[in-house]
Amino acid sequence: MRAIMIGSALTLAALAGCKAETPDPLEALAPNVIWKVTEIGGAAVPSTVEVTLTHPSKGLIAGNSGCNRYNGRISTQDGRVRVGELAGTRMMCPPDVMDVEGAFHSNIARVDAVKMVGDKLQLLENGTPVIIAEH
Repeated sequence: MRAIMIGSALTLAALAGCKAETPDPLEALAPNVIWKVTEIGGAAVPSTVEVTLTHPSKGLIAGNSGCNRYNGRISTQDGRVRVGELAGTRMMCPPDVMDVEGAFHSNIARVDAVKMVGDKLQLLENGTPVIIAEH
């Protein structure tokens, strides 16, 4: 009887130490996977323009926004994703490429969630995909 009571006490103590962990919304951004952005703001990225996204280490994102390389901070706060200001190179490209780059920067600034749908990475604002990528 005493063994049962000790076993029960240990089980309860172990359960008391456990808390329900909410999944990290950034888990979809597997480290060092290079995602090719295929859609920005509902429009397809032209095949002649390369837009990429990677998560080189915890708290960071980086890639190519069409013309320029970028990097910045990404974090979660109260279960929501926050993308910080992005730093980047300052090259000029043809107007159509700069338009894609501008769309990427304005849309990534609005991201509040990240999720996987099948094999596609979706960056969302209020549940609506604003950037879709694949690898």
